[in-house]
Amino acid sequence: MTMPPEVVVLADHPIWIAVPAFAPAFVVAGVVVYIAVRNRKKREAGESRDN
Repeated sequence: MTMPPEVVVLADHPIWIAVPAFAPAFVVAGVVVYIAVRNRKKREAGESRDN
């Protein structure tokens, strides 16, 4: 990795090092979306049954 002398690289790491930091966030977001969709379907089924 050759760069001009005036360029300062503050971080040089592969993306796989950052993945463990983001993976739990994606899992939590997926669970939240799953629960929201499930609750919405329950609510719609309950409303159609009541009418």
